[in-house]
Amino acid sequence: MSDARFIVGTGRCGSTILSKMIDLHPDVAVLSEVMITLDFDKRFGNREITARELVDIIDCGLASTGELKKIVAHLATPEIAFEGGASALPEDASAYRDNVMPEIILIPLAHLVDDPASVFDELLQFAREQPTQLLSEHYLALFDWLTQRAGKKLWIERSGGSIAALPELIDLFPDAKFLHLHRNPLDVALSMQKHNHFRLRAFKHYELQTANGLRWTDLDETDLNNSMPMSNSLKAIMEHPVDEQYFLKDWNDCILRGMAQLKKLAPGQYQEVRFEDLITNPSAALGAIAEFFELRLEDDWVRAACALLREGKACHASPTKKQAELIEQYCEAGMILLERIPAAPLYT
Repeated sequence: MSDARFIVGTGRCGSTILSKMIDLHPDVAVLSEVMITLDFDKRFGNREITARELVDIIDCGLASTGELKKIVAHLATPEIAFEGGASALPEDASAYRDNVMPEIILIPLAHLVDDPASVFDELLQFAREQPTQLLSEHYLALFDWLTQRAGKKLWIERSGGSIAALPELIDLFPDAKFLHLHRNPLDVALSMQKHNHFRLRAFKHYELQTANGLRWTDLDETDLNNSMPMSNSLKAIMEHPVDEQYFLKDWNDCILRGMAQLKKLAPGQYQEVRFEDLITNPSAALGAIAEFFELRLEDDWVRAACALLREGKACHASPTKKQAELIEQYCEAGMILLERIPAAPLYT
C-alpha cells in the first residue's frame, strides 16, 4: 500500500487550486474531498468494521452534509465537476440513497475518472469484497484502488476545512504526512462570504435570521429541494449577508483544534505552506511540496501547474478599521501559531 499523504487547511484557503496543480503530476492522484463526502458520524474512529459497514460509510445518503445535499443545484458549488456542474445535475436521484446524488460522485470521482457514476458502482463492489479490518486499513485499500483506477501511483487526499479534523486523521493515520496550507484569515472570510455553501453553513450553524425573522429551521421540504426556481424562503436565506466575524471565528477555531495535535507527529510528518507564497513564487512552493511528499520534481509538471494560476488570484484585502478589530478579537491565537503575527513579548 502507498504511504498516506494529506493536504489540510481551513475552508477557502486555496487547497482546491493546489490540489489541481498537484494532480497534474504524472504519479499523483489527488483524492479531492473524499473524506468529507463520507458518513459524518462514522468516517472517523479507528475500529474494526465489516464490508457492509464500509459500504454504508461510502454510500451514506444524507449522512454527510445533510440538508445542504438536498439543495446542491441551488448552491452551485464550483468544485462539482460532474456532467457540467451543479446546475446540470440529473433531476432524478431516486437510484441513490435518500434520493440525493452521492457527493463522492459529484466531486472526487468526477475529477478522477471519465465515468464517475459507473466507477462509484465499481467502488461499492470493491468495498463489499473487503474483509473485516480496521477502518484505516479499509481506507488505505480504497485509496489505493482509486489511485490505480485513475492510472496513478500514489495518492494525496485533500478535503476543505480538514485542519479541524487533524486529530481524527492522526488517529487513523499516525504515520501519515500532513501538508498544512494556510491563508490570511480576512481573505478566507471574504472568500467564504461569496461562497454559497459556507454562507449557508454559517447561517445555519450560528442560528442567524433574515431581516424579517426567517431562520434555517423555518425551511421545510418545499424549500429544501433542487426544484427550479428556488422557493422564496430559500432565496431570502441564500441572499442574506453573513458578517465576517463568523468566518473569522471559524478560521481560528479550526486552526486551534488542528494544531493542538501537532505534538503527536514526528519531525518530517508536518509542513506548512502559505497560500500567498504559493501564488507569488509557485515554482519554489511546488519544489518544497514535492520534497516533503517525496515526489519526482519534473520541469514539465511545474510549468503546467504554474500555468493554472491566474493573475490576481491571491489579492490580499487591506482590512478596514472594523475588520482589523475583528481579526484581533477572533484570530490572534491562530495568527500567532502560524507566525503570521509575532507573539507578545511575554511569550518570546
